[in-house]
Amino acid sequence: MNMPRPRSNRTDVTRRDFLRTLGVGTAVTVGAGYGLSVWEWGGEPAGATMRAGELEADANGRTLVVVEMGGGNDGLNTVVPLTDGRYRDLRPTLAVTDAIDLDGEVGLHPSLAKLAKRYDDGQVAIVQGLGYDDPDLSHFGSFAIWWSAKGGAGGGGWLGAYLDGTVGFDDPLAAIAIGPGPSPALIGRQSFATTIANSDGLQPQIPAWLDAPSGQDADELVAAWSDFTPAKVDTSALVGQVQRAVGLTVKARTQLDQALTDGPEPDPGESNAAGRRNTRYQDASVAESLLLAAQLVQSPAKPRVIYVNGVGDFDTHEGQAERHPLLLQQLDDGIDGFFNALGKDADKVTLMTVSEFGRRAAENGSGTDHGTANVHFVVGPRVQGGRYGEPPSLTDLDPHGNLRHTDDFRRHYATGLAWLGVNDTEAVLGDDFKAFQVFK
Repeated sequence: MNMPRPRSNRTDVTRRDFLRTLGVGTAVTVGAGYGLSVWEWGGEPAGATMRAGELEADANGRTLVVVEMGGGNDGLNTVVPLTDGRYRDLRPTLAVTDAIDLDGEVGLHPSLAKLAKRYDDGQVAIVQGLGYDDPDLSHFGSFAIWWSAKGGAGGGGWLGAYLDGTVGFDDPLAAIAIGPGPSPALIGRQSFATTIANSDGLQPQIPAWLDAPSGQDADELVAAWSDFTPAKVDTSALVGQVQRAVGLTVKARTQLDQALTDGPEPDPGESNAAGRRNTRYQDASVAESLLLAAQLVQSPAKPRVIYVNGVGDFDTHEGQAERHPLLLQQLDDGIDGFFNALGKDADKVTLMTVSEFGRRAAENGSGTDHGTANVHFVVGPRVQGGRYGEPPSLTDLDPHGNLRHTDDFRRHYATGLAWLGVNDTEAVLGDDFKAFQVFK
């Protein structure tokens, strides 16, 4: 069944109402207060769609991890143009002046020091200029396009289409979302999506950009998740697989709880190592989510796809000079801790970032407003490091002062699908988008 749409006079969607509407209360208890939920298509009856086995794809034991930077990450202050004087003209107070030089032309924000080291080691691809025509600058409108890869809500997600054509209903553990709720990117018409969260969602708080929308945003918020419904787990086959998932996940959760209670083992050489030893990760932590992702990758129920959402509020309209460095620091720590935790298993994993849009080229005083073209990362030992695609021009802006994208964001998705062994991107993305050649 469909979730009810909000009344037109609804002015606030609280986190508790949001989760209750999604049916998170039906989660199967895993342990330590965490739960596992299985979701299925709840929209209109499925029309023509792929069936399991119709999509030629051999993941070969690989896992794709997607980290969603919700709210719209500022790509210009993440990958900084070092030699373009126009950058400082557009951002007289917010321009990054101490970026980590990568190649003489661009640098990484200083909060991304660990990622810069991985770039130097040849394990980070920077994909530039990603966007789409006629961009929607509403969070939910743009996310509907990014989640579906086919123009909007109502047709399922791009990774859901991948699951439809590969595992179908046979494996509810093939894709797992970590966060406060399921990601619409995972919803398929012929497959399941599974989420891991605690009774409050994985994090006690969800980002402000998602927490209290009003008016049209409230309608779009609920509509974005309207195709999810808790799976009917009363069939013996699915119940058996869910029970197996619970058993396999308990150990991972116990280990994770211990790791989070004690904090990650710091490098003894760090000046603040003693202070970090007993630090627990805080609310909405990408590090916490990625540590869980690492545990899942190393479990017998290794997923093909892990989707991390609800981590951080990248909607930096104000206070960006203080907020954005902290967000990038959390991302940097999370990615580094993730690959360090994987050890030798890292060779079978690729991580990619996504966000619904970038920020406007010019600052608004203390922040940046919703923009268009953006930059993203592909990270892993099998990645051929470097820059891919063309950076947008800072002088040829659109009439609204936004960057003009130079590559369709679905090429970024095609790259992730290539990691999973998919060559026919048209079946998943609705057109033949060519992957960036980022893998060794």
